[in-house]
Amino acid sequence: MRVPAPCYQLEPLLAEFLPHLRLAQRAVLAVWVQGAVLAGSACQSAVLNALEPFGHPRHATRQRLREWTYDGVDRAAPCGTGLDVAACFAPLLRWVLSWWRGETLPLAIDATALGHRWVIIAVCVLYRGCAIPVAWHVAPGPGRGPWMAPVQALLIQLAPVVPPTMTVVVLTDRGLWSPRLWRTITAIGWHPLMRIRPDATFAPLGAPRRPARDRVPGPGHAWVGAGTAFKHRDVRRRGTLVVVWDTGQREPWLVLTDLDPQAVGVVWYGLRVWVELGFRVLKSMGWQWERMRRVHAARVERHWLVLAVATLVTLAYGTRVEDAAAHGVAPATLRTPRSLPVPTRRRTTSIFARGWAWLRARLSAGRRLWQALWLWPSPWPEPAPHLVITYHASPRATLTP
Repeated sequence: MRVPAPCYQLEPLLAEFLPHLRLAQRAVLAVWVQGAVLAGSACQSAVLNALEPFGHPRHATRQRLREWTYDGVDRAAPCGTGLDVAACFAPLLRWVLSWWRGETLPLAIDATALGHRWVIIAVCVLYRGCAIPVAWHVAPGPGRGPWMAPVQALLIQLAPVVPPTMTVVVLTDRGLWSPRLWRTITAIGWHPLMRIRPDATFAPLGAPRRPARDRVPGPGHAWVGAGTAFKHRDVRRRGTLVVVWDTGQREPWLVLTDLDPQAVGVVWYGLRVWVELGFRVLKSMGWQWERMRRVHAARVERHWLVLAVATLVTLAYGTRVEDAAAHGVAPATLRTPRSLPVPTRRRTTSIFARGWAWLRARLSAGRRLWQALWLWPSPWPEPAPHLVITYHASPRATLTP
């Protein structure tokens, strides 16, 4: 039996999880993703070079790929339809959750820049040392556009997709600390895990206010307690402070959350580095986004949809390959997820690299793509044995802002 072309195998997947897209939009998105995987780059010229040997006419394919990123009025045959990327955010997260095998969902909000031209503020799912973009906002170069309102809008768009029984933890770096963002996260029932400024003060329950970083005596110590952060009334926030000063760090982490002191992991904030590794996948370690030359924000947003879908599928492939290796079986025979074995050593090859190698090999050979895919998150990290942890407050109900 003749195996269908790889792009036609991707279309049913897109039809299932992005059903609001028109058939033509899904078809070109499938071609974009196939070409990006084959080329190891989502740049248009690289995608064309990779697709041409597989029977995609170069000039016709270039026109299809270009016009997929255009508004309808800018196309060779102007029309009134266009690709609304914002309408894809909730379906993208729903797609992730349909493959997700966990009860807690870690999200990170962070920004990545393309020189001085663009800053993309993204909401990403943190997964096995990488990150999957599920919503983003394209802003002009650094310092030339508002950030907080677009971030709040992205979270509000995503919230209805998540089941109320799932725990969502949202990690942000100190550059995104804002009472407005805190209120938005808690209002939709999620839990902020936000790094705050090193000069912040904190008043534990029943104790005087002091600089937050003074809660630990030095490297090798951590402190967790409930109380009130910040002195000024307009930014004052009740919550749980986590101070971690691990050996080898120049300064401690100061992290504020609304979770109970006994419910938050001391080193959970360490997962935030995965979003930076995810941005490396979008750039030099994967899809070469930094070589993109688009000059319109809407076209950049549409290009990121290619990156998001390609990353999601590649990481799902990598999951199956990594899980099969852990269980000592061939990836082709592992058709259902099994319980994750306890890791015995650190990952030496990223899950993205393994998934990309297998997916590209199957696409290049014209073989049928795997239909059984899943995302099984790693366990939340535990503190190192040498870390001395002090808990100030007794267990209590989740604090309200």
